[in-house]
Amino acid sequence: MFKRCWLLIVGLLLLSCMNANAIDLKFTGFVADQAGVLSNQSVNDINMMLWDLQKKTGADIAVVTLNSLNGRDVNDVAIQIGREYKLGDKVKNNGVVFLTSVGDRKMSIQLGTGLEKTLGVPAIENIRDTDILPYYRKSQYENGIFRGAYSLARAVAATENVSVKTYGNVPPKPSSSDKDEKLPWWAWPFILLGGFFKGRSRFNSGSFGGFGGGGSFGGSGCSGSW
Repeated sequence: MFKRCWLLIVGLLLLSCMNANAIDLKFTGFVADQAGVLSNQSVNDINMMLWDLQKKTGADIAVVTLNSLNGRDVNDVAIQIGREYKLGDKVKNNGVVFLTSVGDRKMSIQLGTGLEKTLGVPAIENIRDTDILPYYRKSQYENGIFRGAYSLARAVAATENVSVKTYGNVPPKPSSSDKDEKLPWWAWPFILLGGFFKGRSRFNSGSFGGFGGGGSFGGSGCSGSW
């Protein structure tokens, strides 16, 4: 009897510790913008793109922003998100976590075990260095997140020889220099008119069935700071 009570106490203590370390995120589709750096339109456009990817490949890309890591390692938090929210197809384990902690100025991309060989770390390191961090260094977090999600979606789609639809105006690839890219004055009217007349589908959260139930993450990924 004493032994059973002791085991029950230990079990409750372990459960309370696990709950204390759990990451409580409020997802809108594939996006949990806890830091509030994304507009509603960007959240919608990213969701539509990632929903198209999920339908074609079963892959889940979770786009998460936080105000702070509360002293935790950015890679550990990203891996925990992938496991807790069971990202990716159950069989393929093709989930991706794209985490940005704005207050800590740190980010991480972590791959499900099924993408470790088909996509690989060098590919996501290139996306980090050429698509994301250049925007982050200029505090343009919305552009960096949208561009990063777009590039990750394309890369994952390519592993299965499919293409992914894009919605809205995807930010361009940043220039290699620190100077902002400048468009000629005459190009802006065409861009604005194109955005006005282009129909944009709305992400239907009611039709979104949630993440695929995978969650196998072995720590294959990359991180960065700015």
